[in-house]
Amino acid sequence: MKSLLLLAPLSLTLPTTALFILLPLYAYPNTSASDWNNATAAIAAYPKVQWQVIVNPDSGPGTTGYPTDQNYITAIAQLNSYANVQTLGYVDTDNTHRAYSAVVSDINVYASWANYPNTQYNISMAGIFFDDVNNTKSTAVSTYMHNASAYAYATVPSDVTPVVFNPGALAPTTLFSYCDTMVEFENFSSSYQNATTIATIPSAYRGQSAILVHDTTGTTNVKSLVHTMAQDGIEAVYFTSDCCYNALNGTLLMQLAAAVQAG
Repeated sequence: MKSLLLLAPLSLTLPTTALFILLPLYAYPNTSASDWNNATAAIAAYPKVQWQVIVNPDSGPGTTGYPTDQNYITAIAQLNSYANVQTLGYVDTDNTHRAYSAVVSDINVYASWANYPNTQYNISMAGIFFDDVNNTKSTAVSTYMHNASAYAYATVPSDVTPVVFNPGALAPTTLFSYCDTMVEFENFSSSYQNATTIATIPSAYRGQSAILVHDTTGTTNVKSLVHTMAQDGIEAVYFTSDCCYNALNGTLLMQLAAAVQAG
């Protein structure tokens, strides 16, 4: 188990990038990745739009090391075939109540996927998505998340290794030093207030901030909302009509991708 002593601050370069889509892809892919078709169709239709896609086979990578489900193997390899996609492995922190050794174990499993024996399938992960991040300002939380992200950066064999924290709400600004992207809003469409919500995010950190909006309706003006995000410097976005990222609305995904490309 890695020590939880506070490490020296990481010397990270955290660039401000154009708006991209952060897609929690928790739906089961099914045969020939058919249930991910709406995602890959939008990815293919908008090659200039960058996507970070969160892969979550079993509230994490599962317990088998390499995936044993051919449907997941095929589907992840398909995602990795697109130049505008980075895949992120899902790791739950349970508000930093989860044993740190379990977090490290998940990261190690995702890192090992780069060495999947059947080289016909590239199932490597580019980075890690830490979910249920505690947004309490405390030394214990800062230490836990600092060490977790440092381990991910050091372990995942990727040229970029994007690390995303998801507290789902405003986080202490100290945590931004340990990740590339912070989910500062994850809530119902009815709770999202466009510029008013964005204004709650400190301006200096909007270029590292993501907004995830669920339970959207047919009246949601995605194009207008995304335009405001782009103008205000938000880094990443996702809109979905379901509650739990277990379904993919193809029409909404196309609208979102078009809006992100337009800026």
